[in-house]
Amino acid sequence: MDPQKTGYKYATNYCEENAWHLCQEPIFEGVEVKVVFVLSHGGVCRLWDQHLAGDEDEPVCWDYHAFVVALQGEWMAWDLDTRLGLPAPLRIYLASTFRNSDDLPDFFDPVFRVVDAEEYLATFSSDRGHMLGPGGEWMATPPEWEPILAGGTSTMDWFINPEEGPGELLSLEEFRAGFANEED
Repeated sequence: MDPQKTGYKYATNYCEENAWHLCQEPIFEGVEVKVVFVLSHGGVCRLWDQHLAGDEDEPVCWDYHAFVVALQGEWMAWDLDTRLGLPAPLRIYLASTFRNSDDLPDFFDPVFRVVDAEEYLATFSSDRGHMLGPGGEWMATPPEWEPILAGGTSTMDWFINPEEGPGELLSLEEFRAGFANEED
C-alpha cells in the first residue's frame, strides 16, 4: 500500500508529524491510542518491511521512528511507512519489523517510548531543525503543512532521547508483553 494513497496526512521522513496528524483522525474517536517512538542507545534503529527499504529483505536504518498503536479489539499498529498494511496486528508488526537483533551489540536494541495520544498531541512540537544538514539544507523535503509548534519550543529532542522524556520506555520484550500478547 502506498502511504500517499491512504488518505491520511503523510510526508516521507517525517514520521513524528505523520503520527501527530494520524492521532486526530475520526477513526480513533473513543479508542485508546498511543504514539510509539522506536529509539536505541546506539542511535540506529533497524526496521524491516518499510517502504523506503530498497530490498524487501533489508532493513531501513533510522535514528528513530514513530508510529501509532490503537486498541481495536487487539492492539493494532498504524505505521504509514510499513509494507504490512494499515492497520496491522501489533504482534505481527513487531515480529516482522524487528528481527535479527542478535547480530548487533545490545546498545542497538530497540527501545520503545510509549506516550498516550492526548499527551503527545498536547506536548509534541517540532521546528524541523533536526532535518537540517550541517549547511542548513533540508535532508528530506519538509511536508507541505506548517510545522507543529505547540508552545513555540521544539520538544523533538525530548521525545527521541532514549534515556528520559515523556511516556514509558520499554524494551522490545516489555513492549511485546504489554501490548502484543496473543491473549490481548
